Amino acid sequence: MKTELFDRYVHEVGRRLPRRQRADVKAELHSLLADALQDRLAGGEAEDKAAPEAAQVAILEEFGPPEKVAAQYAPPRRYLIGPRVFEIYLIVAASVAGSLSLVFLIILPLLTIWGDGEPLRVLGSYYVEILDDYLGIILASFGSVTLSFAILERVLPKSAFEDKEKKEPWDPRSLPKIEDPSRVQIGGLIVETVFIVIALIVFNFFPQWIGLNYVASVDDAPRRWFSIPLLAPTFFSAYLPLLNLLWILNIGLNLVLLRQGRWQLFTRLFDFGLAIFGAIVCYRMLTGPPILSLEAITPESLRQAFELILPLMLNVALIIGLVSGVVEAARKLYRIVQTGSRRISA
Repeated sequence: MKTELFDRYVHEVGRRLPRRQRADVKAELHSLLADALQDRLAGGEAEDKAAPEAAQVAILEEFGPPEKVAAQYAPPRRYLIGPRVFEIYLIVAASVAGSLSLVFLIILPLLTIWGDGEPLRVLGSYYVEILDDYLGIILASFGSVTLSFAILERVLPKSAFEDKEKKEPWDPRSLPKIEDPSRVQIGGLIVETVFIVIALIVFNFFPQWIGLNYVASVDDAPRRWFSIPLLAPTFFSAYLPLLNLLWILNIGLNLVLLRQGRWQLFTRLFDFGLAIFGAIVCYRMLTGPPILSLEAITPESLRQAFELILPLMLNVALIIGLVSGVVEAARKLYRIVQTGSRRISA
């Protein structure tokens, strides 16, 4: 008999508990639910035997919402942030950390290097000088949010949560599906592969499209299409081979994943390697020979304006790509470690 609702319920309870006790509680809770279902079906109720899912719903309604059950298993007053406010605490802490990081790591650096003749040197000095302040503010903000929620956990009356439960009856069918981390998202892979193929075609066969393209009239002549390529010759010799290799390897990985339908340890390791490789390519493009060639832009006043704006925009995009690549590589490495831990424990 399928017990998908039970599985989803146990998963929701478990993710609200400390990792050290999660496995034992999930096993015990699943056993209790299975025994309750067996007793209910053995009781001879015709409607339950005809619709086992209805029997599961009735049992889960008796047990109560996952957060309520998780609070029963949690040691009383041995936690800093309890199950009642833990979900909200995570949202607030992530929002504060994300907002501060956006300001200190992206917005302020852009304002600092705006109009400077040596943006990379200034940017490096900025990050060296601001690192201590940034870490201090992050830690202070995290501590303030944690202290605030620790106080709320102890001063908020239970009625603040019980009233909400009474006004909004809990429906076991609303439990979220259990996400399989090894399952491949087919739609996302297909879209990603299509865009990579388009990039390969454009950059290798139609590089003139990467530039300023517009329709205008010069000296009262009929309007016509103007196309000014912006990619420097060094882009094709120094960077395009690396980008082609990265894109082709990504396409190959996506095809393997689409065929297998699931992530394996080897594909995760390969994906991690591609993330590192992508970050290296971004760093090389950021610090290597120039990517843009603006000599063909006329008049001179327009070229001078673009010489100030376009390289800055490109550097910002490369910095964001580099930071995103490093963060993505760290996330993928963490997933690999998690997968290895599950295999060892199994």
